[in-house]
Amino acid sequence: MDRGQLGGLSRLPSLDAEQRLGFALSLRTMITAGGVSSKSRAAGKEALQEAGIQADDVDGICRVMDRIPDTQIRNRMLRSLQEMTWDSAFSAIDADRERMEQELLDASDASLELDSDLEMPDYLKHDFHLQPGGYVGDTLAGEIYHHGTTAFYMGMNSGDMVHNGLVACGQEPSSGGVERVLDLATGIGQCATALKQRYPDAEVWGLDPSEPLLRYAHKRARGMDQAVRFKQGRGEATGFDGGFFDVINSYILFHEIPFSATEKVVREIYRILRPGGVFNIYDFPVGDPMTPESRYMFELDHRDNGEPWSIDLMESDFDGLLESAGFEITPGPRQFLVVKTWHCHKPE
Repeated sequence: MDRGQLGGLSRLPSLDAEQRLGFALSLRTMITAGGVSSKSRAAGKEALQEAGIQADDVDGICRVMDRIPDTQIRNRMLRSLQEMTWDSAFSAIDADRERMEQELLDASDASLELDSDLEMPDYLKHDFHLQPGGYVGDTLAGEIYHHGTTAFYMGMNSGDMVHNGLVACGQEPSSGGVERVLDLATGIGQCATALKQRYPDAEVWGLDPSEPLLRYAHKRARGMDQAVRFKQGRGEATGFDGGFFDVINSYILFHEIPFSATEKVVREIYRILRPGGVFNIYDFPVGDPMTPESRYMFELDHRDNGEPWSIDLMESDFDGLLESAGFEITPGPRQFLVVKTWHCHKPE
């Protein structure tokens, strides 16, 4: 049953389903911003200091933190909460699957370019964030992802506020204007529509290898009356001409692919960005100093929340890779939670 929209998100088929996800959102807020996490952090900081563990001793950090009862409780709650979130979204959407799948098909037009011959990379075949089937294993993966991540953002992204804020801080070319823009690994297109709102006269593209996510992104953009073009493709070989884009954007891409793929993607982006153009990146804070407690949280996310490649990025020389590709980097502000910003300029 179509129950309309709420903050840019289609309402779930029943009030009971909405309340289950609402409970997950509230519980996540309680765990991460309330006493559960604060007690774990305090106990962890004390134990790590007593043991003399430094931020670069990951094995030592995990050995100490994993033994703390408050940390064990928090970790189990976060894992169970994530599983409950996806279960709630899946069961609710399954009840209205036929209608939703038909809506995706009905929305198709020339602004959605799918490639049935695209070779799906092995690194994409994982249950990211514990979402069953990940980004490619269900025809309604986009709808499911949108509801699940609404709970993850703890109510702070209703109407795409996080994505709008990221795009608003993106730098522009120093000369030549903005005629063509790409949102790399666009997912369900939240940054793509934000880019279209920022550059209403530009040709805005969203690229992603996942057909389910792209179909949902396309339908969603149409519903928002945002004329974004979506293309199924891989960041390592986009299929665009050299120097085609003035601005390229990526949000939380590089911690979800192996560093061997990151090297290819960065060089491909340099190729399709015009001289003087800018590549705005928002991702995990690789290269920034961290406390042992914060380093533990990234390790926990890697091992217990379906992030198989995140440590590849965290332990890499990401800035060195960007510079070796030819980019000149201007650091940007920290964004939502732990998101770090890189403004990468291609010399004229």
